[in-house]
Amino acid sequence: MLLDTCFCIDLMRESHKGLSGPATAKMAELKEHEISISLFTLCELRAGAELSKNPQLELRKINLLTEYVEILYPDSSFPVIYGEAEAVLREKGARIPVMDLLIGITAKAAEQAVLTRDTEHFSRIPGLVVETY
Repeated sequence: MLLDTCFCIDLMRESHKGLSGPATAKMAELKEHEISISLFTLCELRAGAELSKNPQLELRKINLLTEYVEILYPDSSFPVIYGEAEAVLREKGARIPVMDLLIGITAKAAEQAVLTRDTEHFSRIPGLVVETY
């Protein structure tokens, strides 16, 4: 299961506040599964941390998260899958933000579902399995 950026943010927020919310409940359900994030999610999280009021705290949260998840990097299949998906989305007039497409293609290339609140964007990617929480 590949975690989208919005899920990671929700999980870190809930964990930091000691809350048991939808993200922490979903993680409990997934404890027997392999959990990963895309390199592009890590990039979004780092950018958000740098822009926050307390970058050091946010970076510590990210570092803690990355202790428990595998970070997936694009492989040689990535450009092919990306190109096909981008072409389909353009032809349909259904483009999505580039980072969402990159994260979704990371999941698809790794044959994983993506876990997100943003089902509107990710569900447009052909062949991608999308789960929500």
